[in-house]
Amino acid sequence: MKRLFWIFSLFLLVNGCNEDLGNYDYDYNKAPKLIIDTTGINKIDVWRDWNIGDTVHIAPNVTYPGKEDNLVYRWFIIDDPYNPVTVGNAEVWPPADTIGRSLALEYIVDIAAGRRFRLFFTATDTVNGGAAFFDFGIKRIPEVGTISGVYCLQEKDGRVDIDVIGSMRALVLGGDHHEVDYYSSLHPGDPLTGMPRVFEYSTTGNYFYIFTDDVGLRVSPTNMTIMERWEDMFYSAPAYKPQAVVGLNNCDFLINDGKLHVHYIQSYGERKFSVPIPGDYNLAPFLAQETVASWGANPDAISAYQVVYDKTTSAFRSFFNRGVSLGHFSETVTGALFDVNHMEGEIVYANTVNNGETLIISRHDDGYYMHVACFSNVVDNGNLARHVRPLAGCVGIENATCFASSLVGPALFYGSGGNVYSYSYTTGQTGSHLLWEGDPGDEVTALCILGPVGAPTMGRMLWIAVWNEARHEGRLVEFEVNEVSGEAEAFWAPMFSGIDDNPIYHEGMGKVLFMTLRF
Repeated sequence: MKRLFWIFSLFLLVNGCNEDLGNYDYDYNKAPKLIIDTTGINKIDVWRDWNIGDTVHIAPNVTYPGKEDNLVYRWFIIDDPYNPVTVGNAEVWPPADTIGRSLALEYIVDIAAGRRFRLFFTATDTVNGGAAFFDFGIKRIPEVGTISGVYCLQEKDGRVDIDVIGSMRALVLGGDHHEVDYYSSLHPGDPLTGMPRVFEYSTTGNYFYIFTDDVGLRVSPTNMTIMERWEDMFYSAPAYKPQAVVGLNNCDFLINDGKLHVHYIQSYGERKFSVPIPGDYNLAPFLAQETVASWGANPDAISAYQVVYDKTTSAFRSFFNRGVSLGHFSETVTGALFDVNHMEGEIVYANTVNNGETLIISRHDDGYYMHVACFSNVVDNGNLARHVRPLAGCVGIENATCFASSLVGPALFYGSGGNVYSYSYTTGQTGSHLLWEGDPGDEVTALCILGPVGAPTMGRMLWIAVWNEARHEGRLVEFEVNEVSGEAEAFWAPMFSGIDDNPIYHEGMGKVLFMTLRF
């Protein structure tokens, strides 16, 4: 609301004279109209994050039938969120920082590390008073000691390490770079050991969880500083059997040995997980990525803080804020496509997709099936089932070793052998689409997809980790895909990054087993 108020105030500021009839005689139908647009311009610096020392070039189009010599230009930034500050006994809105006064912005970035801001451009006729402004969106300067990219937890030459791959095409992942052995370079005396189990970046807490057979760590993105080890994450640490972790609704949720632990990030400064939520249950390694709508919320919706799958009862179950037990969903009504309280088959994969639906892949006696339910922003009326799709036409799904999907669309991606296939439950297709075919001896070991962050490429950037044992080498394959159909589609990336190749390859990797993204 404050941001809208500020933008409205700016609008009044630059257009205020249009309402001041006073003693003047204006003919508004003949007044020249200022138009700012970005059609056809190079948008790389518009969409990507900036780094200190970068040279930024943005040249918008200004259309004006009046005298262009009368126009003056200004580029400025304000903090995001933009909040008033207290000066004496009054609250005032801080002034904007001007970074350019020409039509084309040529700016060597000199903005404080860690600052998040919104970029504006204005054009004003100093004679007639007409003006227009353009909002170029939100940007962030990385904090010192941090990098954005695809973090790859991998085996390499008999050891475990993390490489970081940047992506100019993804726009929000720091540009093209490859940080080799990033973790061990920062911890030469304390390397990672043991086979990787879980690797996740918590956007709610702004840190990584690294779980291997030997060690469990919570790690800051700043120089990968170790914040806590496993025993320090609890008041009384349970036996070390981590299965899944995710940050959601200002909490970190951890499944360890089939039990749910919760860390309420804003409530406790000690960064401790709770004791296991009591109950007779055994959870699969599934944690929902969205349960409460951030906008357009239904006031009667379920609004659980987390949704999990209990293998003991073959049921999806809810967990509410400050809960002391897992809940149950309403009894399923007659005629529902399936019963979320009594799922059939063995679930091999589940994830939150397509703006809050839950996609489930399960193995049955007669083959594999996809079930789609919805637990987010819906009323629990006893019918949470949405779709059922047989997957008999999905090539190699019985041998799938990894899956990926995102909140942005319904497309499912899976790796089987040396190939990657896609399938969408909304397109009417009956079989899979071959997205990428590897070389002889290739093995797809992990998949990762850009989630609902970083328009316009969100949900469209897919990374495929490939290992070839005979050549003893790994690589990362980067695709732009259609978030609905799952097919390769080089559309936004070439338009904004200028990179037409699809896919592109990052060589020199180890055997990547997990990937997570940090922006």
